[in-house]
Amino acid sequence: MSILSKTLSKSTLIVSSLTLFSRILGFVRDTLIAHYFGVNAATDAFFVAFRFPNFLRRLFTEGAFAQAFVPIIIEHKNQNLQQVINKISGHLALLLAILTIIGIIVAPLLITMCAAGFN
Repeated sequence: MSILSKTLSKSTLIVSSLTLFSRILGFVRDTLIAHYFGVNAATDAFFVAFRFPNFLRRLFTEGAFAQAFVPIIIEHKNQNLQQVINKISGHLALLLAILTIIGIIVAPLLITMCAAGFN
């Protein structure tokens, strides 16, 4: 097995293990919330409010953006890597700020879509 294969296997194992650990902690969190607070309007509001930011986290850290970020870094490897990372991070921060503002403006519509009947 080549050094690259060993490194890739090790990285895959680490990321997979941490993802599994994150899922277990999320399950424990949901179980504790249900145990201590029960099923009521407050817990329903929490879960509805948590759904959209959690979706964005999955999209940007575990999804397409994360998979697209690595090839961009590799492509610009010969250039000043720090400058490329700063540029990408700046664009991402601007995009997230715009999405946040849009989310605040359309929050009532999002609640209607995610939790019909919620007032």
